[in-house]
Amino acid sequence: MAHFRHIVLVEDNPIDVFINTKVIEQANLGDVIQSFPSARPALDYLKDSEQNNLALPELIILDIRMPDMDGFEFLDEFGLFPESTTEKIKILMLSSSIDPEDEAKAKAYTSVIDFICKPLTRDKLLSINFNR
Repeated sequence: MAHFRHIVLVEDNPIDVFINTKVIEQANLGDVIQSFPSARPALDYLKDSEQNNLALPELIILDIRMPDMDGFEFLDEFGLFPESTTEKIKILMLSSSIDPEDEAKAKAYTSVIDFICKPLTRDKLLSINFNR
């Protein structure tokens, strides 16, 4: 199983943030888990980290359905970052959507390594190939 120093969780539902954080901890997937309640502050954090040469997260777990800016809009803006940044970060899409079109759309982004339907579980995390 992969292990990351820094994971960013972008999720607007506080209960899902709590549960997903616990699942990530139980799977021993990362050392630091930082959450953002929406896509815009997460993007601002990434931009600030990039501009100030701060450590970037190695994995982003990104919800699709969020108010203000959804996960696909996040991915569009993330794609505008320099390749030197985007190639260092893997993105795992997490959604309550079971729509195959959402999954296909998510996987069309080169930075997205997988698409998981909620709820996030330890078994689902263990099944992911993080080396893509």
